[in-house]
Amino acid sequence: MPAVHVGRQPVYDRALDVVGYELLFRGHPTATSAERTDDLATTRVIVNTFMEFGLERLVGRRLAFVNLTRPFVVGQLPVPFLPGKAILEVLETIPTDQEVLDGARNLKEQGYSLALDDWEDEPDRRSLLPLVDVVKIDISSCDATELERRVRSLRSSHDLTLVAERIETAAEMDLCHRLGFDWFQGYFLLRPDVVTARTVAPAHLACLQLLGRLADPDIDLGEIETVVRADLGLNYRVLRAANAASSGTVRRIESIRDALVMLGMQTLRSWMLLMVLSDATEPDSEQLTSAMTRARTCELVAKSCGDVRPESAFIVGLLSSLDTVLGLRMELVVEKLPLSDELREALTRRTGPLGTVLRTVLALEDRDDDALTAALDELPVDADEVTRCYLGAMGWAMDTTESVIGPVKVEVGSL
Repeated sequence: MPAVHVGRQPVYDRALDVVGYELLFRGHPTATSAERTDDLATTRVIVNTFMEFGLERLVGRRLAFVNLTRPFVVGQLPVPFLPGKAILEVLETIPTDQEVLDGARNLKEQGYSLALDDWEDEPDRRSLLPLVDVVKIDISSCDATELERRVRSLRSSHDLTLVAERIETAAEMDLCHRLGFDWFQGYFLLRPDVVTARTVAPAHLACLQLLGRLADPDIDLGEIETVVRADLGLNYRVLRAANAASSGTVRRIESIRDALVMLGMQTLRSWMLLMVLSDATEPDSEQLTSAMTRARTCELVAKSCGDVRPESAFIVGLLSSLDTVLGLRMELVVEKLPLSDELREALTRRTGPLGTVLRTVLALEDRDDDALTAALDELPVDADEVTRCYLGAMGWAMDTTESVIGPVKVEVGSL
């Protein structure tokens, strides 16, 4: 059975809240050519992925956008989740024949929401429009004039949710917003421009100072208590979150030491790091969840390697996200933090065992096959194991963020 790795990209509404995630499945770069082209075998791996991890572990309470291969559409294989949990995307590579039309109609009758991917106003795909709720347009496939024409054509004849895909710049985002797109997707939204200033805002400086103390893999309980006592708000939130996590037990959590006994050092520190970061950004920021996903993936990959400290890998993964979360250049972040040489090299040069783990995870996030292959050559793990770590980290990050920050605002519902 071919190996498949999974990517996840957020989809935003007009208020820039995350409404869901597109789950991307494809064979990893070490798969053979025959494996990559075996559509049915790949589809079975997708089913197994959902069976093992569950849809909610991948997207939480938000929508899942899932690219369907032909066997799903025509009913050769059952969709591995219930209606209302996902939007099923019919890919542009699937020819629109009668079998596909009948399959799409059957899925619609079962209550599934359908989407057309990469819409280019092709005559043979128009017959699917009455059956779908969502149409996605790759804005890189046409100029602004043609993009506006496609939007007007769809709006004039159908009641649809329109999604702009592959938004790479602020100008493209502004154009799509003005044209009336409902939802938006692209790397620009996930990784906004980083500021180039040499100064750090006071709120961010306080955040960095706390992160610097918590980033020490060898920090002990006494030092954690000192950090928390210096910040009454942090102390309150740690205890509140710990008590919420211990609901159903007899003993009430009344001190940081109690929280340590109940949660463990790594979980307690992870929570505190997330709380500190949330003070410097939006409480429900997608960047926070992404940062925690990366950190946890690095930690799990390090555990699989056996010769890399998982605690240090977690910190490297988290700190590598600060350029996005806080809008600061990584050189400035490293300059302000009292880090070991090993962590500095990993963050700035991507060297050493920690740097290799980070490069591996970043390549997986970016779906960069060449970079992933190069990084895996330096680690005693394969792409399958890294993907498993990433999938496990997704659910952990959402659970942790919700436990510490609160539940997400977006609820899954009908379109």
